[in-house]
Amino acid sequence: MEKRQILVVGRNEQILNTIERLINNNPKWQATACLTDEEAIKVCDKQPFDLVLIGGGVDEASEANLRKSITERHPGTPIIQHFGGGSGLLATEINIGLGDS
Repeated sequence: MEKRQILVVGRNEQILNTIERLINNNPKWQATACLTDEEAIKVCDKQPFDLVLIGGGVDEASEANLRKSITERHPGTPIIQHFGGGSGLLATEINIGLGDS
């Protein structure tokens, strides 16, 4: 079974690393973490993702830019916000975003 690819964008490196680790602990998922919009867009140019998760610290202008850029490259890719909380909330957000709820 191929892993579901999840792009995570956030501004706090420690939190982003934790989210990436939590996602990668699930054998069904593979996370790619990016700290900047430019990095996230560059990664999207190289591969499609099953889900994009936008984390804390991403301001409204950056979120709008990411949504526009990613949607242009990969229409239909779900883009959701991660609101923090524990690993249970993260898993729920991802499952809903992937349509696996």
